[in-house]
Amino acid sequence: MRNLAMAALALVVAGCAAVPEVPANAYFVREGMVNAINPPITAIWDMQVAVMDDDGNFDPAKMDAASWVTLIADARALEAEAQRMAAAEHYVAANPAGQLTDPPEGTDLVAIQARLASNGAAYRAFAQGFAGMAARLTRAATARDASEVTRLANDMQPLCKSCHDVFWYPEPAQ
Repeated sequence: MRNLAMAALALVVAGCAAVPEVPANAYFVREGMVNAINPPITAIWDMQVAVMDDDGNFDPAKMDAASWVTLIADARALEAEAQRMAAAEHYVAANPAGQLTDPPEGTDLVAIQARLASNGAAYRAFAQGFAGMAARLTRAATARDASEVTRLANDMQPLCKSCHDVFWYPEPAQ
């Protein structure tokens, strides 16, 4: 009976060790990107394609009231998550207790975590810049300022890529 109790205790301890301790006020980068950043920014970029003029700009003539409402909602969702990311004290590549713990092809979550841990201030600066841009996008969409929405939607892609180049994919292609 004692051996059975010891085996059960060993399993409990092993189970606890399998999920590393996560600091308070941590932002799970992969989960945040996949579940909260990608959906609204992709919807915004897709909408831009659907309503673009010959120069690639949001064309207000092709936007109906529902399009503006959707754009505003997506911009607000993007802003809220970007603010949450910018306010975090710690950045964790993937939630060890979550469902996105396998690295996407071509990435190394251990290396990503090391970069986040050693340069959290730089990640936070990217997040704060992105949050500011998302807030301006929300204001531009609310004001139905198609040219400002176009500029901000277009400027977000290089900002996203620059952060990805530093934290997610800095290794040279094989």
